[in-house]
Amino acid sequence: MTPWWRDPWLWPTWLVGTFIAAAYGWLQAGVTPGLAVLALLVVVYPVLEEIVFRGLIQPALMNPTRGLRLGPLTLANVLTSILFAAMHLLNHPPWHAALVFLPSLVFGAFRDRSGSVLPGMILHVGWNAAVLLAPLAWS
Repeated sequence: MTPWWRDPWLWPTWLVGTFIAAAYGWLQAGVTPGLAVLALLVVVYPVLEEIVFRGLIQPALMNPTRGLRLGPLTLANVLTSILFAAMHLLNHPPWHAALVFLPSLVFGAFRDRSGSVLPGMILHVGWNAAVLLAPLAWS
């Protein structure tokens, strides 16, 4: 297994994902959360979500799914990502929950590649920061 910091896909994925997230954030210009809310949404929630979903749930699903793969993705990753998107339905409209499904697959793929939740945390924090800070940059 390649150490996560040497994965050749990590930093390009972070860059492209952050750019896409910033574009999405630009579409929401005018929404300005307070500093405490920004800290929660940019750092605390992504780190906790990665610990729960990629650190606990995804590995727990590896045995029951026997490491089965759907192309480049493990079934455990796909099921975890479905659950991750479904959990976003609690506080977001369905279209938003659907939008988090693809990044969740990416975070889970890096979990499978590296055996660590740190790449997903780095990507998740960066992408959330881009979504939430882009409207501030364009306002």
